[in-house]
Amino acid sequence: MLFFYSETYGQSGKLNKAKQSLSNTNNTGGAVTKTATSTTSSDTLLDNDDDTNPIARIIFGIAAYSFYGVLFESPWEMKGKMHDAEIAYYPYKQANYGNFVYTDSTNYTLARLDVYNYFLLESNTFYGNDFGVDFKFLKRFALDVNYTTFLERLPNKNDSFHMFSALLKYHRIRTQRFNAWFGIGFRSIFNTVNKTRFLWGFGGELFVKKPISIMASHKWATINSTSVRNTKLFLKYHLKNYRIASGYANYKLGVSEIKAFSLGIEASF
Repeated sequence: MLFFYSETYGQSGKLNKAKQSLSNTNNTGGAVTKTATSTTSSDTLLDNDDDTNPIARIIFGIAAYSFYGVLFESPWEMKGKMHDAEIAYYPYKQANYGNFVYTDSTNYTLARLDVYNYFLLESNTFYGNDFGVDFKFLKRFALDVNYTTFLERLPNKNDSFHMFSALLKYHRIRTQRFNAWFGIGFRSIFNTVNKTRFLWGFGGELFVKKPISIMASHKWATINSTSVRNTKLFLKYHLKNYRIASGYANYKLGVSEIKAFSLGIEASF
């Protein structure tokens, strides 16, 4: 009986294995919770000690201020050009800037909507599509939402995998030639998994020379102690407010890994 089960599992496709691994429950939750409770009690005692220790409070304040500076903006950056960088109408509207432009009177916008669609191909029996919108606003923020589907043709049937992601991004570096961001959000896996978890991510884009740029990003979530992550490395060719993007996309869906060639288009409005 065990031999029959193992053989059936081995003959299933990547997507079925991914859904099975992401549907498995984690039985170690109780032990983790107990440890966390003990740690919380210790932390409470330390916090009570810190409240009566002015030196500790000063050190904590300096550390918090430094952490804010590294994560969001340092004091010396507030006087630099990057502090006032604006969102460009679209990359390479002028040859000397990409997604962000240093303040002037004509070449920036208060908000921008980027729409993208990437076709994913691993083999002639395995392919997918990634459609999304990236809404940039308030000079530094963006809301990136996308819907990814995979289709796999098997000898006896076809299988599919669907997931939705939403990520609030903060553009930490906003120069005219390079921008980098980090973000948090959530990722939902559909089909038989039907789970939603926190999503983390970071990425950036380098504008080498008009009309070429290089983009890289990484996003990951954890479901039942198993990763659901994706990495992209794209080369883009810019044509006014449109782009042609091509490159490598790697997806880790539970126990299954997908290494795909990607080709797509983007547009800014």
